[in-house]
Amino acid sequence: MNAALWKASVLNEWRLRSRRISTLVILLAVVALSWLMVPQPKTGFAMMVTHGQRIAYESEALAFATGTIACILFGLAGFYLARGRSQEDLRTGTASVLAATPVTDAQLLGVRWLGAFGFLMTLGATLMLTLWVLQLVRGEGPLQPLPYLWMLLLGLAPGMMLCASLAVLADAWAPLMRKWGDALYWMFWMAQFAFLPLMLAHGMPRLNAWQVFDVQGLSTLIVGLIQLMNVDHVSVGGSPFDTAKAVLHMPSGLWSAELVALRVGAMAVAMLPLLLAMRVFHRYAPDRVAHTQVKGSRLLAAARWLLRPALVPVTWALARLLRASALVPGVAGRWLGDASLVLLSQPLLALLMGACAVASAAVPLAELPAVMAVALAAWGMAVADVSSRDWQSGTLTLASAMPGGARERGWRQALVAFGLGVLVSAPALLRWAAESPMRGAACLAGLLCASAYATLLGRLTKGARSFLALYLFGLYVGLQASGVPNVDMLGLSGAANAGSVMIYGSAGVLALLALAAGLRPARA
Repeated sequence: MNAALWKASVLNEWRLRSRRISTLVILLAVVALSWLMVPQPKTGFAMMVTHGQRIAYESEALAFATGTIACILFGLAGFYLARGRSQEDLRTGTASVLAATPVTDAQLLGVRWLGAFGFLMTLGATLMLTLWVLQLVRGEGPLQPLPYLWMLLLGLAPGMMLCASLAVLADAWAPLMRKWGDALYWMFWMAQFAFLPLMLAHGMPRLNAWQVFDVQGLSTLIVGLIQLMNVDHVSVGGSPFDTAKAVLHMPSGLWSAELVALRVGAMAVAMLPLLLAMRVFHRYAPDRVAHTQVKGSRLLAAARWLLRPALVPVTWALARLLRASALVPGVAGRWLGDASLVLLSQPLLALLMGACAVASAAVPLAELPAVMAVALAAWGMAVADVSSRDWQSGTLTLASAMPGGARERGWRQALVAFGLGVLVSAPALLRWAAESPMRGAACLAGLLCASAYATLLGRLTKGARSFLALYLFGLYVGLQASGVPNVDMLGLSGAANAGSVMIYGSAGVLALLALAAGLRPARA
């Protein structure tokens, strides 16, 4: 492949990802979160605090704090934004053309990786430009672009390289091409946070060689800042401070030779999944892709075989429920048919949700949020494509011609997702009704909001991953950020109040109204 063809192919990959509406949705979410995490000091909260002293909003501090937050969110959303190219090729019929070209597997995957990484870096650069505006609006001191550039190149870039590599691997290996890959990545993303407590567990933390495997860099950056400021801890992301104490200034020199070496080493680690992808690439072979599309991967087949005693009665009951929906007249019958189809097409998730619902009725009240987190994660994955499935399977025109039409189908799909969420959460809602009614109200409002936006984003983006990335990130933050009502969307941390319930409930109602008004799906 000559240089001109390389350039054209990489630019094509970049354009294919950049022109998605989901790209704009995720970018706006990252920008909004970065701005929200920089509170005005007059509120009594500051972006970075150590021992009750806030750190001044200068370029060094703002670049570090907002870059750290972006590492977390881009580390999740970047994978979902970068992947999906193989499924798109199979859907549009270009897979057979690519399979017949003389381009080698390494060249094709290399182009895909460069396009994905360039796309993610474009998002990172756009974020940095908006943070310059943040510096001018809320900052203290002159704008210095260099700290932001260092954070982009050494803070964000290794994590984006890993997202691109794993996205290419998920598209190159058939067992990871669908929701199984999405679920595994979410668990991998959460496991990365184990580095930080390990590094902070024993006295004054120090950088060490093991942190080269923390590719996202959260523990590496925090420990580097602690060493730079000679403190034992730093809180990043909105913490109270003592107004009587003097304001600290973050010194320059964060990027020491040791820290730079760790981040460059992390870049090398981030490339390892790409090497694996070149070994397992399916090359769109029918016996390795079509079989997987119909019957699922070997791992899923093994899971179904092991769970067969439980899956058989579940699928039997769902099939009878789908058949019975034809006998129920009107909207109720169509709702029942849609709900049955969602569960029947994903029996493993249906079984997991059912098991969690049973467990939530029996576990101690203190363990209920953890069980609900698993149940609601499975629910989110199950309903993420509740509206985009029509477009992806080519049945949108047929579905729009059915009774109720396209307009009813929009809001009915949102109510299907909401109804399934309520069924999964019913035992927990009944227990919270007596012990903590605000939690129950928050869970209902959050389910309504998530259901409406799963449908709305699916229609706008023609895919499920923009909703899935935002929902899973919100679920994780809601579990971790105790004491912050506005991020407790589903009532899992117990911080929700009447105001947060009103916000999420109102947002869900507005999205439902948009669907009821006849919002049309995005055109092909």
